[in-house]
Amino acid sequence: MQLRRCAHLMVELESEPRFDFNDLLAGGDGLDRRAAWLAHAPHLPGPVPVTLAMLAVLEAVDAEAWQPRADLEARFGAERVAALVDAGLLLDQSPTPAAAADAAARDVAWWPPALLAQSRGAWRDVDVERRGEEGLRPSARALVEAFGPAPTPSPRRCDDQPPLPLAPARRTEFDALLQARRTCRNFDPQSALDAGRFATMMQRVWGALGTHELAPGAVVVKKTSPAGGGLHAVEAYVLVQRVEGLAPGLYHYLPMEHALEPLQAMAADEAGGWAHRFVAGQAWFRDAPVLVVMVARFDRLFWKYRRHAKAWRVVHLDVGHLSQTMYLSATELGLGAFVTAAINDGEIGDLLALPPLREGVIALVGFGPRAATMTHPELTDLDPLPARTRPL
Repeated sequence: MQLRRCAHLMVELESEPRFDFNDLLAGGDGLDRRAAWLAHAPHLPGPVPVTLAMLAVLEAVDAEAWQPRADLEARFGAERVAALVDAGLLLDQSPTPAAAADAAARDVAWWPPALLAQSRGAWRDVDVERRGEEGLRPSARALVEAFGPAPTPSPRRCDDQPPLPLAPARRTEFDALLQARRTCRNFDPQSALDAGRFATMMQRVWGALGTHELAPGAVVVKKTSPAGGGLHAVEAYVLVQRVEGLAPGLYHYLPMEHALEPLQAMAADEAGGWAHRFVAGQAWFRDAPVLVVMVARFDRLFWKYRRHAKAWRVVHLDVGHLSQTMYLSATELGLGAFVTAAINDGEIGDLLALPPLREGVIALVGFGPRAATMTHPELTDLDPLPARTRPL
């Protein structure tokens, strides 16, 4: 059998106390305060405790060339090698999910710190509403009591210099649209979105306006929002709950064709259950008739920005641009809208069968008719600003 080290590996020296049952039995306080080494590998679900002796094995094993397991066992001991294989830090040629993720990490030109952050940040089975019921979601008042006031919303850098007031802005219809934009937390759970406004939203926000071939095999795309390198490496996956003429279920939006690719049909209650899980139990968002999951295609983005320290940030900027375009379009059409990153992105990725570390869920938006009554608070009643700085 042949072995090699995983493609990416980072090591942390952890100093947080850990529970130690043997210490408790010996009359201690049950805490182990010794520093511990943790190995972080993006193809694994979590950190792996390792010893210095295990790290010595990892240092000696190449990440590219395969080596006979028997040779490593003769050099370092069968038990130590087996422990590293079981932990997933040494890989054989078996076709496992961990091996597939490691292969993706090799193939896609990730900047290693971003790769680790992406692989570790996913949520699964998080329910915000349930956490609130369990007292695990502190209120703003509790946060202030625990940590003091939040940093000021209007910081100054030159306290010894008076600010220079600007002339009042020229007011247009666009200003009214911007001021009407807000996050909707009250969707009508009975209303369906009409097909016309649904199609308009999809085309305005995610539809392609045109393409340009920079070279054979290198095509950039024009949309209503900017994107890093013109690559538009963000895909839109749609969970339909209530849209006229569309069955509930999962769809993939095709921006060049302005069409939907059916992925999975669902009963209405099944779609509602997935909506609840998608938004991590945020009751104020789960009733939106349409939820759009924005998925980054890291392989496309990093094809150009190879191992670039800024590239992972770019895809988050892309999602932000698309979200604001979505907000303004929904506002103009008289619809409520929201964006959230508090989502069970791990579960969503599983449902969409996204290839690990090649594609990943970044954020989710939703839109549809507002409810007639407000059950959940929204940011509507604002404290006035001084006349000189008030938006016009």
